[in-house]
Amino acid sequence: MSFFKNMMASMGVGGAKVETVLEVPYTGVRPGDEISGRIMVEGGAVPQQINGIELVLMTSYIKEVNDSKVRENVALARLPLRESFQIGAGSREEFDFRWVLPQHTPVTAGGTQVWIKTSLDIASALDAADNDYIKVLPHPLVAEVLDAVERLGFRTREVECKYVGHSRYGAPVLQEFEFVPRTREFGRLDELEMVFLPSPGYVDVLMEVDRRGGAFSEWLGTDETRASFRLHEADVRRGPESLARELGARIRSFM
Repeated sequence: MSFFKNMMASMGVGGAKVETVLEVPYTGVRPGDEISGRIMVEGGAVPQQINGIELVLMTSYIKEVNDSKVRENVALARLPLRESFQIGAGSREEFDFRWVLPQHTPVTAGGTQVWIKTSLDIASALDAADNDYIKVLPHPLVAEVLDAVERLGFRTREVECKYVGHSRYGAPVLQEFEFVPRTREFGRLDELEMVFLPSPGYVDVLMEVDRRGGAFSEWLGTDETRASFRLHEADVRRGPESLARELGARIRSFM
């Protein structure tokens, strides 16, 4: 009977299980915020060796494969929590944790989802896992820029993560915000795209302005202009109207 139980546990049947309870505000969290929680490991039908427990911050992105789009999951950050230990049959172990969300954590907007995966590495058996989804709000400086874009008469059309691999930005994906103009002032633009790279005290903004142009300018690639700039907390403290004017001037310079 013991052999049968061990065999079934190695296949994930009757093995150890893990559950995580997060302590986060229902209103959401922002990059740089600290989250906390408790991990509960319950032993199965037989004692098992646990190689470790790890928290993984996850999101997904759209990948094009053979002219079709598929959604792929990707790890943004990892937090090892506990090294090797043994969980007895039917026993229970609990571990508290605290974790600061990385600055590059994407916003849960559009089709973007963010979750924390708790991975239980079980020796010689299928690993156990638990997924907990969280609501991520924009970094405070990013929120101010998004408000300024809206004040200028742009509407958010799409928000999605794009895979960039091992980049100098410290994240495997970058989240792109795509806006379209709703006013005549910026009617010459097809779209406005922005990527935000927040850090403590400032945010770097990567911007692409796509102008309306004929087929010839599209063929030459002259209908798009890329720029980058940095906004500090002092820029935001001057007020939303001031930030909107500064951003509008930057956009108009490429029209």
